[in-house]
Amino acid sequence: MIAMSQTFKAFFSGGFGQVDYEPDLYVEAVEEVLKTLADDETGGYQVLRDEFAAHIRESSFPPSSSLDSQWTTDEWLRDVWYDAFGPEPPPGDPYPVPTEHWGHLRQTDYMIYAVKDTPEHSSPGAAAWLERRGLTFGEVRAGVLRPAAECINVRPAPEGWFERLHDLVERGLREEQPGER
Repeated sequence: MIAMSQTFKAFFSGGFGQVDYEPDLYVEAVEEVLKTLADDETGGYQVLRDEFAAHIRESSFPPSSSLDSQWTTDEWLRDVWYDAFGPEPPPGDPYPVPTEHWGHLRQTDYMIYAVKDTPEHSSPGAAAWLERRGLTFGEVRAGVLRPAAECINVRPAPEGWFERLHDLVERGLREEQPGER
């Protein structure tokens, strides 16, 4: 099982984990990722990215409360990955989000807090963020304003997913969470 590194804990206790409390910190953290990766002379940020992908692949990032399921947590992590690293799914993700869902049927926190109707009203990095993902302001705003019943922000857990969790526990890749038996 991959243990959460101190760097990874800091990554999520900072801007990425604070979206519900400080959306501006989240937006800023997302917009700094490309620069941080480009300036990563020691490779530490790439190691962090690899660890993040492993937590998604292995469902090893535990839910933050007993009200959250592992599936909901994994789906949230996929959103953060998309916001931070772009449209390519994490390496080895067994349940990647279909590319055509992003920004249309599925919205992320960055889309909600940083992308407004026009570039002038959006976060400074929004235009570049959209371009890297092949989206437009209009597409994202239409998706954000779509009725909730039409959105797929958290997909239903796929058939066999629960069994996969048990297999990952048996293989020592994750810890079993309350309510998984």
